Amino acid sequence: MTIYDEPLSNHSLASLHKHVREAIIDSIIVSIVILVFILLLMYSFHKAMALSPSFELQELVNKNHHWVQTYGNNDTHLKSNYTDIQSVEYISDGKTLNTTFWLVSGFKNSSAATYNQPFRQISYGMLIDTSINAKTGYGGADYDFYVESAGGKLTEYLYQLSSTGGYRLKRSQPLADTNLRDSVSLDLHLKDIGFPSKYNVLFYTAESYKSNEVRQFTGWVTIPRPSLHVATLPNNIMIRQGEEQLIPARIKSTSGFSSDVANMSLGAIKSEMGLGFNPTEVQVSIVRTQPPLFKIAIPQQTPIGIYTIPLSVTIREPSLAIKTKPISIITKGGIDPEFEISKRYPTAGYITQPVNLTITVIPPSTIGDRFKDFWGVYGSFIGIFAGGFVGAFASFLINKRKKGQEVK
Repeated sequence: MTIYDEPLSNHSLASLHKHVREAIIDSIIVSIVILVFILLLMYSFHKAMALSPSFELQELVNKNHHWVQTYGNNDTHLKSNYTDIQSVEYISDGKTLNTTFWLVSGFKNSSAATYNQPFRQISYGMLIDTSINAKTGYGGADYDFYVESAGGKLTEYLYQLSSTGGYRLKRSQPLADTNLRDSVSLDLHLKDIGFPSKYNVLFYTAESYKSNEVRQFTGWVTIPRPSLHVATLPNNIMIRQGEEQLIPARIKSTSGFSSDVANMSLGAIKSEMGLGFNPTEVQVSIVRTQPPLFKIAIPQQTPIGIYTIPLSVTIREPSLAIKTKPISIITKGGIDPEFEISKRYPTAGYITQPVNLTITVIPPSTIGDRFKDFWGVYGSFIGIFAGGFVGAFASFLINKRKKGQEVK
């Protein structure tokens, strides 16, 4: 078989080179498209993973309405209803923390003249503790975010706080006065504080006139909101009909704190018996709250079954963030950057949640059950005593027999 090698023409060679170049270019384009697509997916995934926890609307009721004199002396111009906090509502989609301050008195047209006067400043803000390390930030608080009304202008500020007592302005921008109506709203962009996965927030108001300042604070709140559960000893509580027990317990929080119970109340007892169940047949009382101790009495006629005892529990959760950056106070020396705040500032928050205590009612003990219980408690002691008695009696008989043989 004869093979003829014919050289390619210049036209054929150019055409071949063109096809090769086009194939290489197409491969590069496809590779770039695939790489861009992968990078977009990675960016979207990273962005989604970087979001802070989202949660539904929460409300924090301010019960104490306690004022703290943070600078100067008491002044009749201070402690107004416009800085007296009734409650704070907050919600987040993971990107923004939206907060609403509800005050004792909303802003009306008549109040504008009062707070537009010189030397008058009011602020509504929050301290944010984004680190579990209490040594970071200013006394534990890493950021101070607030809106301030001064000289008829409303401005928003975000400060980063240092453990040295200093602070750095991260953002400031003017706001429209529509933020001051019946309530005050703040929107914190969580990207500005690094999208924390867990953080604590303390809400406050500040009011100053000349060189005097007072503040009002709520308790700390933990985000995401922790859940509570009750742990008992023993874990499985079984009480016989006609008997009662003292049940020690611990209230635990998913945030790590436990048994620091501030308040506890009982709800309506539920049973798997369904309709026809008389909840008064199970008698529960709280002997003490710290640490929790329950007294549960089961009358003889109580039906056998599983019972759920709902509790409303309030526990105290401490936080070490206790200092804030002061609002601008004009003194002879200017603004005091080393301003120390009173130790009466709140250092804890409170969580109130429902928890359930479950018990099982079992039949009264029989003679055999009582014997088993008796033997379980005293069996080992009786065995030791009986063994010693038998050994001593056997020794006595052996010695007596030896003596009889010696006499014979």
